[in-house]
Amino acid sequence: MTQFLKSLAAGATVAVVSAGSAAAQTYGSGCSIFTPWRCFGGGGSGGGTPTPTPTSVPEIDASAGLLAIAAVAVVMLFVWERRRRAA
Repeated sequence: MTQFLKSLAAGATVAVVSAGSAAAQTYGSGCSIFTPWRCFGGGGSGGGTPTPTPTSVPEIDASAGLLAIAAVAVVMLFVWERRRRAA
């Protein structure tokens, strides 16, 4: 039962975290769950919906991704070894 509750909590956490990024990607009318007043033509004090300006974001390269995967693998091996020695 506790494993089921942990899985349910992890799924809910992922859903909540991904909702923020999904809401940030809404363009066009600006209507989202966080700005419902834009769904009905309100738009705020400017009278219209502002157009989003593109921003540059850093890209993750292959070496940084490989280092991140290696770090996770090292932590998993460390935890596995500690559990193996404790048993």
